[in-house]
Amino acid sequence: MSWKYRVVRNADGLRIFDVYYSEAGEPIATHVAPTYVYGETVSDLYEQMLLMMEALEQPVLDEAEIGRMKDLNEHE
Repeated sequence: MSWKYRVVRNADGLRIFDVYYSEAGEPIATHVAPTYVYGETVSDLYEQMLLMMEALEQPVLDEAEIGRMKDLNEHE
């Protein structure tokens, strides 16, 4: 399983979440809460913010759709 930061739309609006992906590349889950910037050095914060900014260049994910493909495949 892999993850990356993505912008996710939910009832609260748009937030950046850690989104987890299946081996097939489908978004299957998010972290419980939106992410925040943290680190031990300014450089750590900078690197994390660069990764978050990459999320702004990707399509917005709808929270209701994350994991839906996995659930549909399990019921087949």
